[in-house]
Amino acid sequence: MPIVHWFRRDFRLHDNTALWHACRDSGGGIIPVFVFDDAILRHPDCGAPIVRFMLDCLVELRKSLRAEGGDILLLHGKPLEKLRKIARQTGATAIYYNKDYAPAAVERDVAIEEALIHDGITVRGFKDQVIFEEQEICTLSGGLPYTVYTPYKNAWLKKMQQRPIEVLGKPKLKFAKSMRALKGVPMPTAGELGFQSNHQIDIHAGERAALRQLTAFCRKKLQDYQTDRNFPAIDGSSRLSPHLRHGTLSPRQCTDAALKTRSGGADAWIGELIWRDFYQQVLFNFPRVEHEPFKPNLTRLKWRQSKRDFKRWADGMTGYPIVDAAMRQLNQTGWMHNRLRMIVAMFLTKDLLLDYRLGERYFMQNLIDGDTAQNNGGWQWSASTGTDAQPYFRIFNPTAQGEKFDPKGAFIRRYCPELANIPDQFIHCPRTMPPAEQRRIRFRMGIDYPFPMVDHAEARVRALGMFQKSR
Repeated sequence: MPIVHWFRRDFRLHDNTALWHACRDSGGGIIPVFVFDDAILRHPDCGAPIVRFMLDCLVELRKSLRAEGGDILLLHGKPLEKLRKIARQTGATAIYYNKDYAPAAVERDVAIEEALIHDGITVRGFKDQVIFEEQEICTLSGGLPYTVYTPYKNAWLKKMQQRPIEVLGKPKLKFAKSMRALKGVPMPTAGELGFQSNHQIDIHAGERAALRQLTAFCRKKLQDYQTDRNFPAIDGSSRLSPHLRHGTLSPRQCTDAALKTRSGGADAWIGELIWRDFYQQVLFNFPRVEHEPFKPNLTRLKWRQSKRDFKRWADGMTGYPIVDAAMRQLNQTGWMHNRLRMIVAMFLTKDLLLDYRLGERYFMQNLIDGDTAQNNGGWQWSASTGTDAQPYFRIFNPTAQGEKFDPKGAFIRRYCPELANIPDQFIHCPRTMPPAEQRRIRFRMGIDYPFPMVDHAEARVRALGMFQKSR
């Protein structure tokens, strides 16, 4: 009997756990299905860039399936209703999928599984988007989930030594004959789904692009990753986060490729992959973090309210060049360098004292790699409300961060063209440029580029006071 493979965020054929098992277990072939779920598409966190990238990945997946003699059935509606109908029409006895750990996804999947099992259909969810999931790594004392990264990382690495990862190849694909009579919806555009975007996405979508990018990264950048990853102008990062988010690449493929290079930067990059697992298990075990601080005492924080200040931050008009360049990169490309994500998040929460959840949602609406667990974990780390063991007085100085990680201002000049002619000694703090120098380069501070919204030294004192009161 045929088995339905429900594609969700696993748009690949290689090392796809649920797909591999479906192909192995099915005697009547598989039925690949994807459902455009309005509950997801209409959620406030869903933005045009991620929908565009997802559709591009889906187009590439369809090409791969058709090259194997099959196709993917596209449906639009409520997943339970659509999966039930497909099972009735095809005689499918099982539905396989790869698990998601966001609270809404967990709730949806539990409800679907209960309903389909009642119908006599087998439902199997597989671990796929992480190396270790849910409660695989727990403390030795009490068997509780870890809430601090470093001990989690040490336990993760120890378990990895005990249980080396296995990368599955591409399964032998056999498609159910009964799917030929099925009729789905045409491949939509982002506009047809209600999303308009002018983002100039410069990361290629799909499994083949992901594998090429992984190979190039391991060959050319991984050796110097430990140092280069923090410099946005160098672009020493992998830029693989969109592929991990959409499942055009698996974390097992990434870890395996890094280990095989024996490169000096492999440990640092694997550390970033461990962060992914860590935040996924935090979200699963503490689902309240999706809407409130991980640290309960910080629910009392008195964040400022200012739509005007938030808009200046979002538009990249804060008067701090590294912050503004980073936000403009996001607004133009749908992606942002990881170091810059920390800088802009710290600025919003510590300099402007605006609620981290505002920035968290803005990122989800504008990133092509927006992931609930990673995004929430990163924002709570920057806001000092999350699992991080460091206290609240970690506050980045945006000017110092720019001087350290974009010393010549190359990245700033790329995304803030009005600062292109600023001499290096003033690029991170244009307001200190003497009037004569401004006239020489035909630049007018406060007109061509805004004065800083806040004085960082004063803002730091205010932030410390706010956190101290909450204690």
